[in-house]
Amino acid sequence: MFTSRREFLKSVASTAALGTGISLVGVAGARAEETITAVEWGGNYASEMKKLAAKQSDVKINWQLHAGGAMAILPKVKAKWPNSGIDLLTGWDPSWQSIAREGWAEPVALEKVPNLADIPQKLLVKDSTGSIINIPRTITAMIWYYREDKAPFQIANIDDLLDPRLKGKICFPVPTLGSNLQMLSLALHKGGDERNMEPAWEFMKKLARSGNIGRVANADSDITTSITSGETCITMQGGSGPIERGRNFKVRYLSKMDKQSGFRSFVYHEGWCALKGARTDVAFKFANFAIGPEANTEFNQGIRAVPANVKSKVADEIKPISFNNEEMDRHVYIPDWAYLSTQSDAWMKRWEQEIAPLL
Repeated sequence: MFTSRREFLKSVASTAALGTGISLVGVAGARAEETITAVEWGGNYASEMKKLAAKQSDVKINWQLHAGGAMAILPKVKAKWPNSGIDLLTGWDPSWQSIAREGWAEPVALEKVPNLADIPQKLLVKDSTGSIINIPRTITAMIWYYREDKAPFQIANIDDLLDPRLKGKICFPVPTLGSNLQMLSLALHKGGDERNMEPAWEFMKKLARSGNIGRVANADSDITTSITSGETCITMQGGSGPIERGRNFKVRYLSKMDKQSGFRSFVYHEGWCALKGARTDVAFKFANFAIGPEANTEFNQGIRAVPANVKSKVADEIKPISFNNEEMDRHVYIPDWAYLSTQSDAWMKRWEQEIAPLL
């Protein structure tokens, strides 16, 4: 996944509303007659979307925040369905696969979201009936990176994670965060893949016993805190996190390394789906505004990501997570998102049984 991200993946440890009944659209929004409830990631995602929402007055929004990874909210939706209380849900590739299987999303029609015409077709996810269910807004990547000012040596290979000089210096996310892409990178390096994770589990046991993991991240905010404080120096993170760290510290991005290094990157996209209910037309109205060329440029510059709209501008500072066709072939692995979305609970249970006791 490639999960709170999420700062870009993405979340803070609270599902409380930013203010139930309190709109983020300011004075102009107070005049709006149409209101929706939307779920957003925390950190700069929420703040940048607040700025964007303030520039329109058609839709009033009650915002809630994700807690943990993007998949964590899905059991709550299932428990309340068909009265989820959510009109617009933020998510990413694994989320859409689960939502498509459940049949929760209102099909997205071009006449309801005309700016979807400027979104690459390959980003559109369809359900079993062939209907589009997502509205992409961002393209980004899950990458490995480290603070050069805190690392005791130049890290060049995943096997370096076992080096004794990294004692307590690794921040490692749990499997439910980022759809376990961190362990998938280990599996790929050791000859496995998403359907054969045994090489990753064996490596993780060695890593856990080594004492090199100084922080286990349960949410994206844990990664941010650990890396910025200097408690740890290396991690894998998605969204704006790596770029934000590079603004304040000397960071080495491992996003465009040779495959032999093991530091693979995972490109994914984020956006919304409108959950079925009485306010889907209003949800589509706001989403269409937000993925317009100028709005999509502004939002993604704010969160340090690549706009999904092909007419939007791409900022220079996000080059570490932006890949051309050649770079995609050399550095990026695209997993089976549908399969990953079914493994989260099992992988987390195995982590608790086999890895956690070793830490």
